[in-house]
Amino acid sequence: IQERLKDKEVTEGQAATLRCELTKAAPVEWRKGSTLLKASDKYKMRQEGTVRKLLIQDVELKDAGEYTCVCGEQETTAALIVHALPALFKEDLKDLQATESQTATLRCELSKAAAVAWRKGNKTLRASEKYIMRQEGALAELEIRDLELQDAGDYTCVCGEQHSTASLTVK
Repeated sequence: IQERLKDKEVTEGQAATLRCELTKAAPVEWRKGSTLLKASDKYKMRQEGTVRKLLIQDVELKDAGEYTCVCGEQETTAALIVHALPALFKEDLKDLQATESQTATLRCELSKAAAVAWRKGNKTLRASEKYIMRQEGALAELEIRDLELQDAGDYTCVCGEQHSTASLTVK
């Protein structure tokens, strides 16, 4: 192996290319940890003269780790470091009008599954019989039961540095 693999840093969703150069053209195997990789939509193996490349498409956090190019008795290993993208709001909360004693549900959608917190004004809400908090993948919901006039106000869904706010009116 003439030129060894180098560690690579990418952000999730990007493609990553690992390359090494052999002293002469020869077949190679690619491994992630101890797992032999096969060509697929995810992994593309390229040969250009004595250069060998592994292309990893649409990188996810779970793709991080050690990758090895094996050529006969020789091998070279490098780390793939994957940086997470922050979750963003794909769909914001919408203002809502509801009637006393009814239930109101505020919904938002994130770009990916991530933990959220709910606030009314600047007070963080806790799950209770009044506040039902649900999360399924990237969808987050806050259900406010047995509405009273004092439940009216601004509600915010917070995810990391991102947030979305909507106003609840109770009649």
